[in-house]
Amino acid sequence: NAAVAFDYLVGKGLRDFQAAAVIGNLQQESRLDPRGSGPDPTRTNPARMGRGIAMWGDPGRWQNLLAFAAGRDPQALDTQLDFLWYELQSQPGLGLQQLLATTTVQDATIVFQDRFENPSQAMAAPQKRIAYAQGALYSCPAIRPPTRRSGVVAATMGVLALVGAVGYSVFK
Repeated sequence: NAAVAFDYLVGKGLRDFQAAAVIGNLQQESRLDPRGSGPDPTRTNPARMGRGIAMWGDPGRWQNLLAFAAGRDPQALDTQLDFLWYELQSQPGLGLQQLLATTTVQDATIVFQDRFENPSQAMAAPQKRIAYAQGALYSCPAIRPPTRRSGVVAATMGVLALVGAVGYSVFK
């Protein structure tokens, strides 16, 4: 699910480290399980459930996802990614502009944590979120190469393959 979400977010225009920051937050929240749910025992109402990849639990957000889904499976990863993107675009307070202004995976992770997720202090775990984001940054580009470097990487790999082939034929 991390690779699918990474590709989705990069396709929407986020830079690779920004997409990874979102992934790191979603991994901390739900392990990117669109069917996941659970109470947040540190809030005033422990019976309140967070649901989905972003653990939507604030009053109305899960209901908004259900309305947004309109005939689609609300527990499907693609539906939840579409809703996450819809929320970012339609609600400035959730931090899309601040996320787009970041220049490091650490800053992007904290912006998404603070603006979009807004976890309780006890559930924040920013270092875990950053570690997950860094892991996503280095593992997900195998699905989609990092932005702005793919041409150089491909050219370098091509040259190395050619040199290796020539070297092998000389050796033989």
